[in-house]
Amino acid sequence: MLSTSIGPVLLNAREQLNLSRAELAQRCEVSERLLAELERGQRPNVSLETCLKLLTAVGISVRLNAPAGTVAEIAAPSAAFLERAVRAARRRQTWTGEHASLHGPGSDPALARTLAARVRSVARISQQAYAIASAERVADQTAAVPRRLRGEKSVTSASVLVGRSAGPRRA
Repeated sequence: MLSTSIGPVLLNAREQLNLSRAELAQRCEVSERLLAELERGQRPNVSLETCLKLLTAVGISVRLNAPAGTVAEIAAPSAAFLERAVRAARRRQTWTGEHASLHGPGSDPALARTLAARVRSVARISQQAYAIASAERVADQTAAVPRRLRGEKSVTSASVLVGRSAGPRRA
């Protein structure tokens, strides 16, 4: 019997959405009596069309599996909207009016940081940025000075091309 398996699911979904039987019956264009009997499992003859209409109205999707492996899903376009409405209703029931925090009262690190501490951290970062910029400037200037002026030995082009020192060759 279709109503014995669908009835409890339909009742639970309707209650989660805070819908009365009259509201759901009106939305689906069925009688309240049919809906009540279906939810109690006392309605043996319910058309598949009526069941699908009621199930999709409360956001329940139906998945059909064929023996050949074909799968079809029947879901109302408003199913996602209804799921969000149920979650929102649960949040409203549990909302206490206070925001949660991972820190205990008075130990929030954002509050403990004073204006002076923020100014010190900005100054420290500025000093570091200045030191890095100065080091880059010195490196650029050093690279611009020819090697012979810095006192380094110049490398002969032959030793660079061959990849060894310009000393005697071994046989």
